[in-house]
Amino acid sequence: MEGVCDRDWVADMPRQSNRQELADLFDREFDAVYRFCLARTGDTTLADDAAADAFTAAARLFASGRGEQVDRPWLFVVARNRVVDNWRSSERHQRRFERLAQQRLLGQQGDDPLAASPVVDLVLGALSSLSDRQRSALTLRYLDEQSVAEVAEQLDLTYRATESLLARARRSFATAWENQHVG
Repeated sequence: MEGVCDRDWVADMPRQSNRQELADLFDREFDAVYRFCLARTGDTTLADDAAADAFTAAARLFASGRGEQVDRPWLFVVARNRVVDNWRSSERHQRRFERLAQQRLLGQQGDDPLAASPVVDLVLGALSSLSDRQRSALTLRYLDEQSVAEVAEQLDLTYRATESLLARARRSFATAWENQHVG
């Protein structure tokens, strides 16, 4: 649950009372929202991201002076929507990833300088071991060459949440890469 628990975003709140209300809400409800997401995803990283997204949306409402709208059911609805959005996004990225892998196997990459390289197989193997969300972020950032801001928009995350996701994804990719060389 890295990234979420640091609560740096609370410091951006305009009024001290809003900051404290949001901090109290976070302390009181985060575990429940996280468990709700975990039960639906079965993945701690996805659950953490969805819970973080729910609290980021709550912070936006608090910042706009509408924090009274935020309660546990509201957080659950936002978190559930993020999980569903992730499923949809993951399905699209999984199909794209599978097409890329199939093209590699069939040798249909044309002028791609990596097409004949065994490195492609290692990269695809390491990517396939990542969570859908991490694979999507890395694919958008490095294969599609999108900026962090563009990746954030595609994944419906804040810029900071996207940076955090990319950092976790790079660490996971590095671990998977190393494990391929050890095994």
